[in-house]
Amino acid sequence: MVYQKISLTTGSVSKRSQLNQQQQQHNNLDASMLAQREGTPMGELTPHEEILYLRRQLAKLNRRVLNIEINNEQRMQREKIVYCLGLAYFVLKTIFWLNRN
Repeated sequence: MVYQKISLTTGSVSKRSQLNQQQQQHNNLDASMLAQREGTPMGELTPHEEILYLRRQLAKLNRRVLNIEINNEQRMQREKIVYCLGLAYFVLKTIFWLNRN
């Protein structure tokens, strides 16, 4: 963001208030953008609401970790199958090559 420099004189209260309003708007915008990006609720939370919010976040993380673990297990099974098929192919090729001579 580009900040406009306002020259403040000792008698210009309106310019000072305008600068303060701009800074507050910028700070509010930053806070709301940060809250939207992180998915956190705005405002003060009671301890009960905070606990509920943290439980929801933990449940989301648990689902993500479980999904990653399942995908990893499936990938390992596919790798085992491909490894066994590749090994069987080379063993058969070697046997055929030895029998040919």
